[in-house]
Amino acid sequence: MTISMKRLASLVAISFISLPVYSHPDESNAQRKTDQSKDTPVQTASLRNSRDEDGRKEAHDGQYWFSRAYELHQADRYIEAIEAFSHSISLRYRQATCMYNVACGYSLLNDKDNALFWLERSLAVGFDRADLLKNDSDLDPLRSDPRFQAIVQKVSLTKKEDKPGKDKTVSRHEEAINDFDQLRRSSSEDGYEWYRVGSRLLKFRDFDRATLALTQAVEQLGYRGTSAMYNLACNYALKGDRSLGLEWLEKAINAGFDGNDKLKDDPDIASLRGEARFKHIQELGRVLSLSQFTSGFNGSQYSKEHWGPAVKVYETFLRNEPNNGRGWFNLGYALHYSSEHVRAVEAFEHAAQFGYRPPTSMYNVACAYSMMGNRDDAFQWLEKSVDAGFDIGGYIEDEDLNNLRSDPRFKRFQKIADDEQKGKHKSDK
Repeated sequence: MTISMKRLASLVAISFISLPVYSHPDESNAQRKTDQSKDTPVQTASLRNSRDEDGRKEAHDGQYWFSRAYELHQADRYIEAIEAFSHSISLRYRQATCMYNVACGYSLLNDKDNALFWLERSLAVGFDRADLLKNDSDLDPLRSDPRFQAIVQKVSLTKKEDKPGKDKTVSRHEEAINDFDQLRRSSSEDGYEWYRVGSRLLKFRDFDRATLALTQAVEQLGYRGTSAMYNLACNYALKGDRSLGLEWLEKAINAGFDGNDKLKDDPDIASLRGEARFKHIQELGRVLSLSQFTSGFNGSQYSKEHWGPAVKVYETFLRNEPNNGRGWFNLGYALHYSSEHVRAVEAFEHAAQFGYRPPTSMYNVACAYSMMGNRDDAFQWLEKSVDAGFDIGGYIEDEDLNNLRSDPRFKRFQKIADDEQKGKHKSDK
């Protein structure tokens, strides 16, 4: 039931490019047992499921991986973003931009050698945003490096005409508007595309269109749309509607957005920080972030001693917030790793009841029953989780399911997982 903390996405030979699009962290979120948006070791449900937490089962194309990678990058999940951009590159989708974004990811990871390698590679295959080299904050960790300065100088000499100007900005804004209009004309139900376009419009301070696009993203993505929720908060804050800004910020956090650094430093929500309600929201974000409990593991993460403080924190929190799905999910997570599986079942059932990542919560219930040796209930909840869209293909080897493997009923889920993996392999060719 735990998406093992050992499973950090491996670094791939591809870099991440922060789109010249404006977007913020989301969603945080692909969680199975945990609900973090960041790359903390504790993400059993979060890290493993980050690839397909959206529950889609069709083969993903380059555009999907591009949008997903950008979302991960904005959520500060740079390792996963780099991996997703690599999929997009392998599918020949916007390769130069993907390579630039990989460079940005490595830069923010303070891996200067890989960052500079991918930056040069992106320029070699046609990336032509000289203005980003000068202004993109993702590249700030590189600016004192003589090698970076040499790249900037070389680009400046060969592309003097590429100085950013009003016409270029307008054309990119018009492109975003055209994309927005196309989505409206086609009545698109692609939440990730609405999110991508809404984020771009937000960058250009096109607040009215951004509001419509990001609202569509939230409606289409549902519980997976925490980044869109956060961007709506930014949109309203910049627009001067502090009340709606605070409302969407709180919704994002309760839905799984985990970006305490953003709450502290993001200039887009600066107008909200003076509000009394903001302090409550900031504290809510701190309490609901499992990352505060995910360090200090040596060996198995099953430890009553380690998770005991987390159990107390979330029990106390839920006395005052009994309908908070994320709080129940976190309690279930802590109880599971405290080997209190009976109580974990109850907590995860409450999380699903209150709409917090239902497929993942249901899967965690199945894992808890498996750990207790209750196969019938385990298979019942495993079936529910798959029906709700859980990506069993990413978890079929989960050790929490070991008690089910000798049961003939497990073969059905193994086949589902195999079929999912075959579909993914086809999309990567």
